[in-house]
Amino acid sequence: MELIVKDPEDILKIATSLSVISRINIIKLINNKPMSISELTAELGMSKGNISNHISSLEEAGLIISEYENGIKGIRKIVKSKYERIIIDLS
Repeated sequence: MELIVKDPEDILKIATSLSVISRINIIKLINNKPMSISELTAELGMSKGNISNHISSLEEAGLIISEYENGIKGIRKIVKSKYERIIIDLS
């Protein structure tokens, strides 16, 4: 699915969320497959706290979805990309 953004407020919200390279890397990773916070931590070499903060920003912008599922050591958060492509239309 793709997202086409035309409204200036929505463009600003998405651009702000994607203004950090780590968030772009998260989006690229979860476009391939849903991942847990632990998997993202291992893949990106960042702390769980940093990953969680980036995830919150991407969720607020409406770019990703988080779900909870039972894991080996309890409940784990799985992050999924909402869109395969994001198009910003400035026309």
